[in-house]
Amino acid sequence: MGSYRLSKDADLDLEDIAKYTLRKWSAEAFDKYKDGLEATFEAIGTGKASKRKFSDDFPELLVTRYRHHYVFYFYDGLGKPSIIGVIHERRDIVNRLRERLA
Repeated sequence: MGSYRLSKDADLDLEDIAKYTLRKWSAEAFDKYKDGLEATFEAIGTGKASKRKFSDDFPELLVTRYRHHYVFYFYDGLGKPSIIGVIHERRDIVNRLRERLA
């Protein structure tokens, strides 16, 4: 976890993902999904993730995707990227982000 930072909200998102995956699928499925998310976070940290701007209102907010989750982060090009959310594609993304950006 050296190349990026996770916000408290993103950490809570990961806890929710873990609970859901363990309940719905299995520990093996959770480990595989967690590994994929961590690889995505590392790609963000090293600048290798595909990314796009999420909104003209917040041009500094970037997003990439891992399977069914969008990973939102800020990166100013100087320090470590800050991941502020890992939000499922079926969630109300705009309202969840609005709360975090307020």
